[in-house]
Amino acid sequence: MKNPSTLLVVNNLQESLQFYTKSLGLDLVEEHSDCIKLKAGDHEVIMFQGTMDSIQYSHGYNANSTLLFTVDDLDSKINQLKSQGVIFVHETPNQNRWGRYSAFKDPSGIVHELFELCT
Repeated sequence: MKNPSTLLVVNNLQESLQFYTKSLGLDLVEEHSDCIKLKAGDHEVIMFQGTMDSIQYSHGYNANSTLLFTVDDLDSKINQLKSQGVIFVHETPNQNRWGRYSAFKDPSGIVHELFELCT
């Protein structure tokens, strides 16, 4: 297997396109009426328009796809995204053995994380 990419099924393709390109800074590669392809570094993110509501789940081993965005300054990035109306899951950043992180939701409610590596 080569070059894994991420597939996201979203509620509103145009709203998601604006969020991922304007708020998160991903690059638009292709746009079609039912799907878009974005790039985050070397990683491709493919999005399709969903046709029904998703099921509720608890964040854990059964979670949907989550993008992990590595940032140099977690607090600054959180403040920037909050100023753009992005909703965060955690009140304050959490920490694990590799660094600090904070989860946020996209317009479809898909949870992703910002991650600042320990130095």
